[in-house]
Amino acid sequence: MNKIKYLIFSLFLFSICVGQNLFPILGGQRAGTSVFSFLNIGVSARAVGMGESVVALNQDASSIYYNPASIAQLDQTEVAISQIQWPAEINYDYFAITRHIKGRYYLGLSGGILHMAPMMETTEFHPDGTGNYFTFQDRFFGVTYGARMTDRFSFGITLKHVSEVLENYTMEAVLMDVGTFYWTGYKSLRFCASLSHFGKQAGPNGTYLKRILDRGSGDEIEEFTDFESFSPPTMFRVGGAIDPIEKENQHLTISLQLNHPVDNAEYIVTGVEYTFMNMLFLRCGYKFNKNEENLTLGAGLIVPIGSIKIRADYGYANFKHLSDPKRFSIGFSF
Repeated sequence: MNKIKYLIFSLFLFSICVGQNLFPILGGQRAGTSVFSFLNIGVSARAVGMGESVVALNQDASSIYYNPASIAQLDQTEVAISQIQWPAEINYDYFAITRHIKGRYYLGLSGGILHMAPMMETTEFHPDGTGNYFTFQDRFFGVTYGARMTDRFSFGITLKHVSEVLENYTMEAVLMDVGTFYWTGYKSLRFCASLSHFGKQAGPNGTYLKRILDRGSGDEIEEFTDFESFSPPTMFRVGGAIDPIEKENQHLTISLQLNHPVDNAEYIVTGVEYTFMNMLFLRCGYKFNKNEENLTLGAGLIVPIGSIKIRADYGYANFKHLSDPKRFSIGFSF
């Protein structure tokens, strides 16, 4: 009976993907065709160190960003805070908190904001600036619910409000993440899948002044036009992980994952995490068929203070054209 439930749920996820046209010709380039692109930025330094090959891992509270079902694998209260220094003096701040509520039920909160300092307005007539400044922000806030249905299978769902503010224009949408987490029963092998940033198309509120040329009279015509709407950056992830070394002082995790974004080509990521004395963590990962970045590295440290564990992580990703962003995370478990 349990196997039938797993099969039904997997078919449900698959039907959602097919219904949203998430399986076009493999390798098709669709870059620049989605809104809320900041949701593609990795939020966890620990995950980035492993190439973000973490759909099948329950690392910390930030794991719910990649797979909301991982919340049901975290029995302690977890808090994660990340700060990402992006190129062009753009910063991305993220937080997540998860808690075991009762029995098999779990609840989490998360949010992120991509922001920058006010920028001076420029025009074709004032290339050095008009003296006016404008602001830009991308942000989201989400609520995650998860349940451990059996000792092997759990699922999770996140509902989040996403918005983008550029001067006087605002774009908003409610998106959903859904995921599954399944322990196969063969040693420590687990197999997981998630669908992130799923929702309807969105566009900026209001109208803009459009100027077109009348071919008959040759006069310029001005008219107010609605903005176009585009799909959010929906991502389907499926992958597995196993721990080939599980000793008292040493632990090794290997993961492999396929990512299918709607706004770019499919790519494969793999990651490795080595743990020594359950305190020192070394990580590396690699992304195959990813246009801008490939190699990733990371390190982490856990310091226990009484019943609280404090964790600090650093993640590095090698970018081909942009300067390499710096990612720092700090977390608490109690």
